[in-house]
Amino acid sequence: MRRHLGLTQKQLALLAGVSQSLIAKIESGKIDPAYSKVMQIISALEAEQNKGKKTVAQIMSPHIASVAPSDNLQKAISIMRGKDISQLPVFSDGHCVGSLSDGMIVDLVASRGGELKSILVGEVMAESYPVVPASSLVDVAVSLLHHYRAVLVEKDGKAAGIITRADIFKAI
Repeated sequence: MRRHLGLTQKQLALLAGVSQSLIAKIESGKIDPAYSKVMQIISALEAEQNKGKKTVAQIMSPHIASVAPSDNLQKAISIMRGKDISQLPVFSDGHCVGSLSDGMIVDLVASRGGELKSILVGEVMAESYPVVPASSLVDVAVSLLHHYRAVLVEKDGKAAGIITRADIFKAI
């Protein structure tokens, strides 16, 4: 990995905070290094490899439109229309507890008719969206968006933003 990144042993040693001779001994197989030293070296290599890549915090939408489980579907539809979005996270006490999508609402209208005021979000919501730390690379969100309609971004233990496929397109 060091060679692939174009680093000399000395450069890697400086990045990892270890001696160049330790790097040389590890690469030649002369020593079995301490776990902590290996982790320092791996962290330095990963940081170098990820240099210049965007994090989810850089592309997320910081304003999260959401509903509560106690809201009715009519409110969810109004929010989705007003903000021109196709999905909403469902929050309760600051935590995501579910999700709602336009497809789910269309299916409900088809099966139950047009009366949505009496249906609560909590009765029909799906599983919540995955949550990633704000320092995660965009690649992580892209991978998750293959399976979910949105990814929530967490910073300091709180939801700080949301990423959808539209945000990925904007970042390109």
